[in-house]
Amino acid sequence: MNIPSPILKMYTGATKRVSIAALLSIAAFVGIAAYAILHDPNPRTYVIELRDTGFFPAELTVRNGDTVLFKNVGTRDVWPASDPHPTHDDLSSFDPTEGIAPGQSWTYTFTIPGSWRYHDHLAVSSQGQIFVLGSSGGIPAKAGGYCDGPCFDELIRDTVETKGIDAAYKLFEETYAKGELPRACHWTAHRIGEAGYDLFRAGKDFSISTATTYCGYGFYHGFMEKLLRENPDPAYALRFCDRVKQQLGDMGLWNCYHGIGHGYTEDPPDPATEGNFQAMIAPGIKMCEFLFGTDFRNLNLCLTGVFTVPVGFAADNEHGLSINPKDPFAECKRQPYRYQKACYGEIAAKLDTILNWDIRGLPAYVDTIGDDKLKRLVVWVVPSVMMAKNILDDDHSQYVEECRESFSGLLRRICWGGSILGFFQHGEPEKQYKKILNFCNSSAWKTGDERVFCWGEGLRQMRQNYSLDKVKEICPSVPEKYRFLCLDEGNTHVSPYDDPSFDTP
Repeated sequence: MNIPSPILKMYTGATKRVSIAALLSIAAFVGIAAYAILHDPNPRTYVIELRDTGFFPAELTVRNGDTVLFKNVGTRDVWPASDPHPTHDDLSSFDPTEGIAPGQSWTYTFTIPGSWRYHDHLAVSSQGQIFVLGSSGGIPAKAGGYCDGPCFDELIRDTVETKGIDAAYKLFEETYAKGELPRACHWTAHRIGEAGYDLFRAGKDFSISTATTYCGYGFYHGFMEKLLRENPDPAYALRFCDRVKQQLGDMGLWNCYHGIGHGYTEDPPDPATEGNFQAMIAPGIKMCEFLFGTDFRNLNLCLTGVFTVPVGFAADNEHGLSINPKDPFAECKRQPYRYQKACYGEIAAKLDTILNWDIRGLPAYVDTIGDDKLKRLVVWVVPSVMMAKNILDDDHSQYVEECRESFSGLLRRICWGGSILGFFQHGEPEKQYKKILNFCNSSAWKTGDERVFCWGEGLRQMRQNYSLDKVKEICPSVPEKYRFLCLDEGNTHVSPYDDPSFDTP
């Protein structure tokens, strides 16, 4: 139960002295108030004002069945909706589906006990939280100790606030090890990044450790998205990215640049751009060109952040956009060549459901792509994304077989390589190698050359993602005949995908 703010002020004010008797009186008052709320048979209605400065009050405790009226007393539209942004799926019904105009209001009745965080969909840095009490007066724990999506997000956020970012990743690792992770690896890292930005915004320092690189650098995607939607000054963002580079090198910097493109693309989009893919990406492309126009590698990283926003809308059939299963790359074909790599890569990441999670349907789409570089990109991305669906399984041999049935030559090796990449994008942080050891030992590999490829690519990814000392510790677990690939001092293995630049035809 929240202590009313006037009482809290009496207790905490520097100039106030409260006796033990007074404190007991306060406790009794709060207990009586809690009892009255819980045992009053009539549902109550509470008011939260939507001000230009945020929600007031920002935190509220109600009971199951109570109603909250959100009243806009400010000068702009406000859209209160359940976390996370932008999907609102923690409590999907807690969403008016549009902004509330000044002078207007919206009501919502809470029927599920829990701790529900929410935000202004039109100004994401504005946040609030509503505690919905169960019949016993508390917020019930999840059955069997299992923590679902909203509950886990709450744990992550609270851990970042109280113990720091590394502690949040530790919690993530422990939950993953129990097989109870309710969200995909990358998305969890995204949420840690959002909570990390809240620390940064409050002026609290935090470490930029290797933990922030887990799950495809999702931390930086969430962090930069919130940073730029609150302060769109590019110099502000670039200063943070420089700090990341000092701590983590180029890989951290590049993912920070991806976050910049993401942050400069409106979510939700301007209503005037509804159904217009090109209009949605225009502001982000303009900023990416301004910042990185002369350096294609960095430009492309920024552009991937731009395209991922409307592609996400299209995948969810939102804001007048959709992906045509017969021609999923239609919007990409309309882009200038230097933007196509970013667009094709983001669309490829959404083909998993269109393909019904079966790589064998991919050639039908790849064969329609005229550019060989784009073909290689799509074949690299799709299996790496699909791995998220069954990353917790012990057997991933279907990727070996489906890639073999679908492609030949270089494209087959790229497909296998993308599968191996998927272990690092979605697997348990610092322990992805265990899945790779099992993968390369699978009987699904038919020839010695195929198995050499698996060990070569798997160990190459380990060297890219782990310290050299850690790779040396893993090496004894590799069959002796393939152990020469651990450090590969002779450069025996070459990556099947060379990530070519597309700045010239």
